[in-house]
Amino acid sequence: MNRKKILLFIICITILTRVYHITFPLIGWQSWRQTDTASIAKNFFQNGYNIFYPQIEWRGNTAGYVESEFHIYPFIVSLLYGIFGMDEMWGRIVSLIFSVLTVYGLYLLVRKIISENTALWSAFIYAILPLNIYFTRAFMPESMMLMCSVYGIYFYNEWIENDRWKNFTLSLLFIALAVLIKLPALYLGLPLLYLTINKFGKSFLTNPKIWLYSILVFVPAILWYYHSHQLYDQTGLTFGIWNAGKDKWGMIEPLLTIKFYNDIFFKSIAERHLTYAGFIVFIWGLFLKRQHPKEKLFDWWLISVVVFIFIAPQANTAQEYYQLPLNVPAAVFIGKIFSEYFSFGSLKASFVKNKFASVFLSLCLTGIIVLSFLRMGNFMKSENYNAPVFKFIEDIHSNIPKEDLVVTVTEGNPTILYLSERRGWASNPDDISDKFINDMREKGGKYIISEKNMFHTEKQNEVLQNLLKNYEVVENTDDYIIIKIN
Repeated sequence: MNRKKILLFIICITILTRVYHITFPLIGWQSWRQTDTASIAKNFFQNGYNIFYPQIEWRGNTAGYVESEFHIYPFIVSLLYGIFGMDEMWGRIVSLIFSVLTVYGLYLLVRKIISENTALWSAFIYAILPLNIYFTRAFMPESMMLMCSVYGIYFYNEWIENDRWKNFTLSLLFIALAVLIKLPALYLGLPLLYLTINKFGKSFLTNPKIWLYSILVFVPAILWYYHSHQLYDQTGLTFGIWNAGKDKWGMIEPLLTIKFYNDIFFKSIAERHLTYAGFIVFIWGLFLKRQHPKEKLFDWWLISVVVFIFIAPQANTAQEYYQLPLNVPAAVFIGKIFSEYFSFGSLKASFVKNKFASVFLSLCLTGIIVLSFLRMGNFMKSENYNAPVFKFIEDIHSNIPKEDLVVTVTEGNPTILYLSERRGWASNPDDISDKFINDMREKGGKYIISEKNMFHTEKQNEVLQNLLKNYEVVENTDDYIIIKIN
C-alpha cells in the first residue's frame, strides 16, 4: 500500500474520531477546565485582545486577572471569534488541528529515528487512543502543548544533525511555547539532554549554542510567570501554579500509598489512556531491542513523564489529562511491536511469517479499537442535550440581570458561570453560612445559584434547607435552586 495513502488514512481517522459533538456546549466530563479556558478566550474577544491579562468569570468584584500559564491557545481562539463570531466550536476545531499536526509530527520524528513502518504504526496508535481523542478535541490547551512538544524535539534532532539555524529557531520556538503553555513541559529537558549528549558527549557543556538555546527557553517562561504572579498580587486569583505541598505538586504522602500507584498506572494509564489491550503491547515494546542509540530518545521521553508524575502526584491523581504526554512515547513502543510483526506493505506475508504473534497482535489491535470506542462512548454520555443544566441556564437568564454578581455553589467549578454568562464566585457547599452570605452581599453578590447534587452530606443538606427557608427563593426545582440574597 502507498505510504502517502496510509498516512492520509491515519489523518482522516484522527479527524473523524474527533469531530463528534464538535458544536456541543461545554458541559459534561472535564467541563471545568474547558470553561475556564473558554472564559479566557471570551474575555480576550470582548475586552481588547490583551494576551498579557487573562480574565476568568469567578472573579467576584475584581478585574478578573488570573495567575496562570501563558494563554496563547485561547488567544488564537479569540482571534477566530473576531472573524467568525463567538462559538465554542472554534476552540474545538483549533484543538483538532493541533492534534492532526501532532500525529503528523510524531510520524516525521519516528520515521527519522526508527523506520517508516514504525512511524505509520505509532501515528495510527496515537490517533486512536481514547483520552487522546477526547482531550485533543476539547476546549483545552493540551493539544497545542503536545504538538509543540513533538515538533520541538523533531526540529532539535534536525538541528543537531545538520546545524541549521532554521531548525534551531523552530525547535526553540516550539519548546519555549510548550513550557509557556504548560509549565510541566519542562520535563522535555530530559529527552533533549539525551539527544545532546548522544551527539556531542561532554563537549556540549562548552557549546555556546546549547547554552543559548537553554537560556532562550527559560527567559520567556521566567518573565511570564513573574508577570503572572503580579496579577495574583492584584486580584488574589490563581490556578494554583505554585502551591507546592498543598495542591498539585511537591507532596510526598500520595507516593507512600498503594492507592496512588493503582490509580495512576493501572486505572488511568493502563485502562483509560492506553486501554488494557494497548498496555500489554506497550509493556512488550519496552523489552524490544533498540536498534540504534538515538532510539533511546523515547525511553528518556517516557522516563521524563514518569518523573513528572512523581513530582506532581496530586495533580496526576486528580486529572487524567496530566498523563497525556506519556501517550507520545507509549504510542512509539506500541508501534514498534506492530511494526515488528506487521508490515503495511505486506500484511498477508506478515501472518504467514509468524502466525501466533500475528493473531495475538490482531486481537490486541481489535481490543484497542473497541475499548477506545467504548471508552469514548462513556465519556460522551454526559454530553446530553436533555441535561437539566440547560433548563437551569434558561432560568438564570430569565431571572437574573446580566450585570448582577452571583455566587455559585459548585465546588469551584466555573461551568455554570460561563454558560450563564454571569460573573461572581465559585464556592463550596461547606462555605455557605449566614456570615459568608453577608460577606458576599457586601461585595455585591445578589444571588446564590446551584445544582442540588452539590449538597451531598447531611450537614450540606441542612445548609440547603436553611437557604430555602431564610432567603428569597426565585427557583426551586428537583435539580437546582436560584436564591436571592440581597
